[in-house]
Amino acid sequence: MDTLPHSHEPYTDKYFLRTNEILQEETINPDVSIKVFARGEGPIAGIDEVTDVIETYGDTEEIDVWATEQDEFETKDPLLIMDGPIQELVELETMYLGVLSHQLTEAHPDHSPPDPAQFQENVEEAVSIYDEVDVPLLYFGARHYHPLQDKELAGAALDGGAVQTSTDIGSSNINEDGVGTTPHILTLTLASEYGKENATVRTADLFDQYMDEAIPRTTLIDTFNQEIDDALAVCELFEDRYGDDWTHKFRVDTCGENVMQDGDPYDPEAGPYETGTGVRINGVKELRDTLIEEGYGENTEIILSSGFGDPEKARAFVEAHKEYVEESEQRFGESYGLFHGIGAGSFADGIHATADMYEADGEPMYKTGRDVDLESIEQYKTDHMEQVI
Repeated sequence: MDTLPHSHEPYTDKYFLRTNEILQEETINPDVSIKVFARGEGPIAGIDEVTDVIETYGDTEEIDVWATEQDEFETKDPLLIMDGPIQELVELETMYLGVLSHQLTEAHPDHSPPDPAQFQENVEEAVSIYDEVDVPLLYFGARHYHPLQDKELAGAALDGGAVQTSTDIGSSNINEDGVGTTPHILTLTLASEYGKENATVRTADLFDQYMDEAIPRTTLIDTFNQEIDDALAVCELFEDRYGDDWTHKFRVDTCGENVMQDGDPYDPEAGPYETGTGVRINGVKELRDTLIEEGYGENTEIILSSGFGDPEKARAFVEAHKEYVEESEQRFGESYGLFHGIGAGSFADGIHATADMYEADGEPMYKTGRDVDLESIEQYKTDHMEQVI
């Protein structure tokens, strides 16, 4: 790949830039630890380029980075561990995950970097399914691919029918800025300040306070696996603030380790994607039912992410959406959609790296289901990693 660009900001998911704006306004800046890993297995690659990203865009006086000394990785093995003030680290995630994912994919014998033409076809297939119920798809894949491919791949996604992208460089294809919701790392950071029980509602509160009113209010609600409770708390906040005149979107991205709140464990007799861990039809129905029953059906919409570029999953949820529209009219006296938007980015095979915050100011702080034992990870650093920054 060519030289890294002058600025990271156009290549950074918009929600990380907005996260830092909020944290700076609130003067919240704990020292955090972040674990970078990938699923699957394969040869290690890309560490040097990640180091280049951190040294180019980060303050290396404030940031420490450890890298694996292993030649091969397995699922969830720490590839990198980063320590530093959250305000120094949060804007770097899209780029370092992008370069790492690219290098891991290129080094793997079974994968290769994405072909834009095939990428567009894959987006078109997914969009054609969601179009059956008039649900838009937003392209959120910047972190999965090299940042210097982002403009081209985002352009392919837009040509394939996606309505927007998560980065400014991606959305420059349509002469617009990138869009986004709120990320787990903002809610985790606020949990270190206000407690887990208050973190999601504070996320919505501060986003509403500091972001331009033209930016849609969309809050991620699965960080602590209390999707329903946290959604209702946000609704109550906005009802108190604005009366009946407000709208809000909730993004559900429940990880594969958790069953959604009030959802059902995996039932082999149920239909595909109906029950079990991750974002499942049963759990989304429980969330939507509760919002309607509590009087927030007209004020709220649901955005789904996590694997929704998969045509099989798309079809299952679209069929569930159609059924929900029909059933809701009988149950509630009017028709409601089950979900209203899709965020997706995985439109090419490959190794996709992930970053999870797990510690803030020396205390454990991670999203539910991604527990980290602090002693064990420190021992792993000693036994299998070297400090590179």
